[in-house]
Amino acid sequence: MTAASPPRRRVRVWFGQYLIGDYIGEPAYANRYEAAMRRRFPGLDITNDPLGQRAQQDQSRAADP
Repeated sequence: MTAASPPRRRVRVWFGQYLIGDYIGEPAYANRYEAAMRRRFPGLDITNDPLGQRAQQDQSRAADP
């Protein structure tokens, strides 16, 4: 049995329907990234969503050597 990973968030920067930025990290870092992107791109849509359990598992598998 593996230890539960900390909750993660996905921040995306959108130019209309086009995704131009994607960040996944712990909530505190994701919030910081979101704030920085809002300052950098004030006219664009920025989303900050919880990362689903399945996506977290896939990401942790990709990080394992």
